[in-house]
Amino acid sequence: MEGDPGQRGMRPSRETLADVLRARKVALVGASDNSRWSHVSHATATRYGFPDELFLVNRRGEPAHGRKTATSCREIGEPIDVGLLLVKGESLPDAFRDAAAAGASSVVALASGFSETGAAGARAQDALVELADELGLTLFGPNCLGFVNYVDRTAAWAAPPPVPRAEPGAIALVSQSGAIAIQLGRFAAKQSIRFSHVVSTGNEAMIGAVDVAEALVEDERVRCLALFVESIADVGRFDAFAARAAELEKPIVMLKAGRSPLTADLIASHTGSLAGDDRVIDAALRQAGIVRVDSLEQLVVTAGLFTAVGRVGPGKLGVVSISGGACDIAADAAAALGTPLATFSDDTVRRLTGGAVERTARNPFDVTGAAVRGAELMGDAVEAVAADPDVALVAVVDVLPDGDTVAEPSARLEVLAGAMRVARAPCVLVHQVTQDVPADLAARLTGMGAAPWIAGIDRAVTAAGHLIRRSAWGPRPETRVETPLEVEPRPLSELETLALLEANGIPTIETRLAATADEAVAAARAIGYPVVVKVACAAILHKSDVGGVALDLRDDDAVRASFGRVIERVADRSDIDGVVVAPMRRGGVELIVGVVNDAAWGPVLAVGLGGIWVEVLGDSALRRLPVSRIDVEEMLSELRGRALLDGVRGGAPADVSRLTDVVVDVARLALRLGPRLESIEINPLRVDGAVVEALDGALTWR
Repeated sequence: MEGDPGQRGMRPSRETLADVLRARKVALVGASDNSRWSHVSHATATRYGFPDELFLVNRRGEPAHGRKTATSCREIGEPIDVGLLLVKGESLPDAFRDAAAAGASSVVALASGFSETGAAGARAQDALVELADELGLTLFGPNCLGFVNYVDRTAAWAAPPPVPRAEPGAIALVSQSGAIAIQLGRFAAKQSIRFSHVVSTGNEAMIGAVDVAEALVEDERVRCLALFVESIADVGRFDAFAARAAELEKPIVMLKAGRSPLTADLIASHTGSLAGDDRVIDAALRQAGIVRVDSLEQLVVTAGLFTAVGRVGPGKLGVVSISGGACDIAADAAAALGTPLATFSDDTVRRLTGGAVERTARNPFDVTGAAVRGAELMGDAVEAVAADPDVALVAVVDVLPDGDTVAEPSARLEVLAGAMRVARAPCVLVHQVTQDVPADLAARLTGMGAAPWIAGIDRAVTAAGHLIRRSAWGPRPETRVETPLEVEPRPLSELETLALLEANGIPTIETRLAATADEAVAAARAIGYPVVVKVACAAILHKSDVGGVALDLRDDDAVRASFGRVIERVADRSDIDGVVVAPMRRGGVELIVGVVNDAAWGPVLAVGLGGIWVEVLGDSALRRLPVSRIDVEEMLSELRGRALLDGVRGGAPADVSRLTDVVVDVARLALRLGPRLESIEINPLRVDGAVVEALDGALTWR
């Protein structure tokens, strides 16, 4: 057993949890014909084929569900593996002791009214964990439905079965919410997508979704994990789990609840406002190779596609459709959802058009209604698109049968299935609208080779995009360990921050400190007009907000006047050092580059369009540290304003390689400053051709 800072008590090992999820002897405690929970728990367990190893317990010893009961787990007379506890919260301590005395290694506690209700409930939950520790029990819950293991045909599940049919699949579903798990199971069944396991973790007093996922990822029968989580308590363990899944080449698809901002002011910097809670999680999941989806349906459909297809080769999505309207919908969905569409080669165009120069062949490709009369047209198009070197996956948009045995669609599907079987790139059959895919239709499609399938163009395009991007993902090269930098954690002025940047290889603009108007004029003459004058105060991060900036000053009189105005606006402060004088820069692109130390995820790098536009545009990309050059190159490519770096209206293209080096150096410096760093920010970082220089900098400590 191992301690876990994310939960109270002792965390069971992966091996222990794996054994629990394979439990063969389950005691249903609180069995009663008068309890709905008991009825559905008993029905679920017996449906999966082990009624002789399900023991019923109630204190009165009254028969339940047509079977005899024991008055306690100890009275069963043989060891049990798991106690499925349907009793009320106040009865749980006695039920824990009884289950442990009967040899149980774990218990599933259905009862609610604990940490989800407030402080008093949290204290009662803590007491349960302490008792479970003392008794050597692994506690699922409380407020938990339990688990169903389809591959080993066992269940300790206090609800109707999440999937009404028991055929095992290769997707392990772990959900903090039991109600969500049931709905996911029902939707999956309607799409004929199968799970290997369904596990609900409830309040996660002792074990959480990551604990369970760590155990399941080691199961060779599991090929993909689908997770619904509301929070990630232990980031370090989550990172280790994600790395292990990547090592085993088992994709993780996650629906993480809580996209709305939870923290209005992470810190006082612009970087903090860019790195909102959910955007940090997005970046963290992307870096770990985890696919984040936005709906319950997408969680199931995407996991189903990953499991059916596996990794695809390099390239993009090709679409072949029997409907021109469906082509338009697919193209719109791809643009909106960021799914890359392939550009057909000349050879592919010739194959699709039969060499007719007057015809065009774009992606998505409309075979037209002629395919209804000549099914081979659709099959030939599928093979041609699948052979294109820029295509990694083909979406074949057609019409799935609705249960009728009409000869014409069956004949076309047979042709399509033949093309899908021999196609160079994997193919997915796409129905134009959402519909159920019952088991008999699924068997028919699978038998003819027209699998996998997805009902709904938007779902298919989204899932395809996830699959293509995840297939291209790979763990980043190891980054070197940075040597700590000894810097006193005190407020630094702008000049001190810029000096720190310069000393660590980050180019900065020339600056001079002036305590009087005469010194400001002398500094301006030495630098050369035009200049900028800014208030010098370590405690003022955003100088323009207090009127502490004067721009484009072209002579001595302008500098003197601006010095007086700037100082007057902060006259009520006693910590003013004077003003900073710096050259006035024009042209180029202004970026913001900063690192904020997120309380949960650690240091996070933000790169975006900066200067006065940072809060207006909010155009930024995030990554957790450490980062590689590849990470930074990807961040720059994600910016909506990325084209500005290529030069616009005669401007010189930016030296992106040099810019990348500078951003990497900022990230390295942040790591060297250690965990006491709250934020370091350059705003703006000016890029003009080969010139990259920090015009302003701010640093704060925790």
